[in-house]
Amino acid sequence: MSLRDALRKAASLVVEFDDKEAPTAASEPQISATDKMWEELERAAQKPTPTASAPLADTPIEAGAAPAPVAPMVTPPAQTPSPPAAKTVEQIVREIEGPHLDQIQAAPAPTTSVLGPDGSVNFAVLYQQVGLPPAAYSAEQMLETLAALPAELPLETRRQTVLAMLKGMGKALGATPETIVADASRKLAALAAYADNLAQQTHQTVSTAESEIAALGAQIAEKRKIIEEAQRNQERLTQLCTSEGQRLDDVLEFFSKDVAPSRYAPGASPTQP
Repeated sequence: MSLRDALRKAASLVVEFDDKEAPTAASEPQISATDKMWEELERAAQKPTPTASAPLADTPIEAGAAPAPVAPMVTPPAQTPSPPAAKTVEQIVREIEGPHLDQIQAAPAPTTSVLGPDGSVNFAVLYQQVGLPPAAYSAEQMLETLAALPAELPLETRRQTVLAMLKGMGKALGATPETIVADASRKLAALAAYADNLAQQTHQTVSTAESEIAALGAQIAEKRKIIEEAQRNQERLTQLCTSEGQRLDDVLEFFSKDVAPSRYAPGASPTQP
C-alpha cells in the first residue's frame, strides 16, 4: 500500500472518544439540574402534608380514622450514559488547530536536506518544511508508550490503559487522544506529500537526463560518421598515394645504376606505366 493509499484509509477511519471526563478526587461531583429536581421531590414527599388550618403534626387523629396518605417515594430514572462520540480522522484533524489533511503540501524547494550524512532520514526536518505544528505529545512518543506496554495485554486493555494515562497527564501536557490522532495523520499526509513531490522531481530529472542522453547519442552518432568517413578517406588516399609512389619509383629505378628497374628485371612481367 502506497503512502497516499494509507492516508486515504486513515482519513476515513472512525475513532470513538468518551467526551465525559471522569471527576478527580479534588473536584466535587457535578449534579445536573434534573438530579436536583428529583432530590427536592424526594424531600418534599418525605415531609408531612400540612392542612389549611394547622400543621398535620398538631391535628389529633380520630379513632378509627385512616391515616393521611403519604406521597410515595419517587425514584429518579437511571440515566443512560451517552455513547462515545464517533468521528472520522479527517473530522478530528479539522477540529484541532493546524492544517487540514488536504492542505498539507510538500515544500517546492526545501532548503535543508532530510538525509543525514549516514543516509538516515531526519523526519523532523521534513515535518518542519511542510509546516506542521509541534505536538504536546507526539505520535512518536505514543509509539514509545505502546511499545513499553506488555505485549500480552489485550487490545482493549491497552486502549483503556493509554486513555487513563492521558486523563492523568493530559491537562498538564495539553495532550488528548484527538491531538495525538491529528499529529499522526498530519505526519502521514506530510510523508505522502513528500513522496509525491519526490516522484515528480525524480521524473523531471530522469526526463531531462534522457533528453540529454538522446542529444549526446545523436552527437556520438555524428562523430562516428565523421570517424568512419575519415578512415575511408585515409584508406582510399593511401592506396592512391601508394600507386603513385610506385610509378615515381619506376623513374628512379630506371636511372639507377645500382639496381635494375624492377619493372624491367629479368623474369618480371612488363607492365604499362
